[in-house]
Amino acid sequence: MNSSGAAFVLTVKGSDFSSHATVNWNGTAPTTTFVSASQLTATIAAADIATPAAVPITVTEPAIAGMGASGSGPTRAETSVAVNISVN
Repeated sequence: MNSSGAAFVLTVKGSDFSSHATVNWNGTAPTTTFVSASQLTATIAAADIATPAAVPITVTEPAIAGMGASGSGPTRAETSVAVNISVN
């Protein structure tokens, strides 16, 4: 990906995403849209690709009350392993 490019929509594909999932771009959470349990999108601003860097992308699922074992209590928030892309 070239630095100084235009804003774009990032598509993240995976499995078991909830409507509460958030895409993280370089440690920040851009506006994330839940498309389906296997797809999220996030709007990445031009300023976020203005400087060359290795950018980690993760997905975070927040803890949700009432979703723990047996339908009670909170679950633990989870963040995926990072996938890095290069902004050149």
